Amino acid sequence: MPLRLLALLLIVPAAQADAPADSATWRYDWLTQGERSGSLVTRIEPDGQLHSEFEFNDRGRGPKLSETLRLGTKGLPESIRVEGKSYLGAKVDERFAIEDGQARWTTTQDQGKRAVDGPVFYAAAESTPQQLAVMARALLASEGGRLPLLPAGEASIETLRTERFEAGGDTLEATLYAIHGLDFTPNFIWLDAKKSLFALSFGWMGLLPEGRSELFERVRAIQEEAEESLLRKRAVALTRRLPGTWCLVNARWLDVDRGALQPASTLRIEDGRIAAIGSADEIGCEGHERIDAGGRVVLPGLWDMHVHVSAADGLLHIAHGVTGARDLANDHDQVVRLQASFASGELIGPRLQRAGFIDKKSPYTAPTGTPVDSLDEALAAIDRYAGQGYPQVKIYSSVPPDWVAPMARRLHGHGMRLSGHVPAFMSAEQAVRQGFDEIQHLNMLFLNFVSDENTDSRTPQRFLKVAEEAAGLDLDGPAVREFIALLKKEDVVVDPTVSIFDDMFRHRPGQVSPLLASVIDHLPPEVQRSARSGRLDITESNAARYAASADALLGMIRRLHEAGVRMVPGTDSIVGFTLHRELELYAQAGIPNAEVIRLATASAADIANTGVPVGRIAPGQAADLLVVEGDPLQDISDLRRGVLVVRGDRAYRPDALFRSLGIRPFAKSIH
Repeated sequence: MPLRLLALLLIVPAAQADAPADSATWRYDWLTQGERSGSLVTRIEPDGQLHSEFEFNDRGRGPKLSETLRLGTKGLPESIRVEGKSYLGAKVDERFAIEDGQARWTTTQDQGKRAVDGPVFYAAAESTPQQLAVMARALLASEGGRLPLLPAGEASIETLRTERFEAGGDTLEATLYAIHGLDFTPNFIWLDAKKSLFALSFGWMGLLPEGRSELFERVRAIQEEAEESLLRKRAVALTRRLPGTWCLVNARWLDVDRGALQPASTLRIEDGRIAAIGSADEIGCEGHERIDAGGRVVLPGLWDMHVHVSAADGLLHIAHGVTGARDLANDHDQVVRLQASFASGELIGPRLQRAGFIDKKSPYTAPTGTPVDSLDEALAAIDRYAGQGYPQVKIYSSVPPDWVAPMARRLHGHGMRLSGHVPAFMSAEQAVRQGFDEIQHLNMLFLNFVSDENTDSRTPQRFLKVAEEAAGLDLDGPAVREFIALLKKEDVVVDPTVSIFDDMFRHRPGQVSPLLASVIDHLPPEVQRSARSGRLDITESNAARYAASADALLGMIRRLHEAGVRMVPGTDSIVGFTLHRELELYAQAGIPNAEVIRLATASAADIANTGVPVGRIAPGQAADLLVVEGDPLQDISDLRRGVLVVRGDRAYRPDALFRSLGIRPFAKSIH
């Protein structure tokens, strides 16, 4: 699910001018790839309160929220009540009220109070989409388009563009706004001419007035262009174009294949590639620009091997030293456009490798890629992806097990790789024997042992079954040992994304997400608060069992590594932060730091196979570099302390990128 959609569901604040008087009820369709998958119904109660019911179904997941707002002067909420469940089922129970100049709130993760002596509104930890409209109207009515938030922070609004839409014989006018201060990047919202909620767009998902689904693609396209326009301006301001020849001097560089840190050297870069490495006397840098690494450690840029990229992700990738990424499911036109924009420098972002995506149409079909009805359609889609230059196709949970072998044969005939979720009602072992080259997500390996004939892995059972039973699996028993040996024998790559399961199984409401705990003080206030919202419904009765299952996942990581099974680090979550956490967990599992770094650089780049030599520091390699404070061979968390990122012929200051995203930098950049 896109980051901004999660942000909306978890952290969107509230504030709104009076609701239009000529209607008492507003009905909206939640759309997935243009098809209705949920709804929002908002009505004015007899006492004037605004009541909303919101839910949608995303492959068996999705929120179900009931929300009531009482608005005071200037449309600011005087009370809020939200009940229900979050996207992955965590309990939602939130109350807020202002009485006698005192604001008080209670949620499943925190509580507090604050004296109120001016315009301010409470940033609800959980909310329906209607609250974003509430907020937008309040911001538009406020002085300077800005308002302070409770518990902390400030929000502002920017008007982007007004458009007219034709639908069902009607002409509709709506304006697109960007709300700043809630997340790393703006939240976008469309309001109609009466300032009522008109539309929200989150890539393949969105919200429109009931019966207006034909507007889905146009709203999406206009919003994406507006967002990319903002990001293009940032790229101009935050990118430094490097000369044709320049030198990085006094650099202790890491030979990732040997796991050895080399003494301070000079790297001469020509046209975005490393031309020579040696001592200052050996490398001719006279007359060329020099950047002094100051004896710091220089690594190849990191790779994130599991993303669903958006234009806004590029800044976070580069700020974290991620100069390469593999997209594992996306709209073809979008990913090709972003690949070109990142490559040209029009947008800030990593080198991008593409993977095609195929799923069978079902109630659980993934909301992206190519949905098909038959094996013939699936094989035709493979041929189409081959013609478009894709090196790999990922398949998803609704693909019938008996399609796997013929799809594998067709892919291998094109010289392409097959990866994906293990299809429902199929074991991982069967998938390997029928031609899988790579398995996404570590839970799929555990389902090989803990699932039964009733386990439908198209649904959240693929998480819950593992949370409940992984701790009881004998990782040193013959069944697991034989399966790991099979993975090694068939050279099947594993894409663990263990950080998202570690977070899912350990994160109790009110506690800081394990994924973000070490960086929480660097994040914007609203993101900090959302990091305390749990995902699964973890209680006293299951918390210890789920935590033990998270430990079991780390145990599997260690055993895979010891057996020589290739792994690739990826996120499938908040980019940048999640990759660093993924690598920390590999080290926690017992993989030596030097090997963790190799997995995230040379090994990942070899598997991604972009056609550009990348992932190592050596003559002829692309100059994709990360300079860090500290020594990640001693402390893997020092990867967070980047001071310079080079991506071919462009250089970036991580501190400037972080500040542009509302993040407090982790180190002072070098020039």
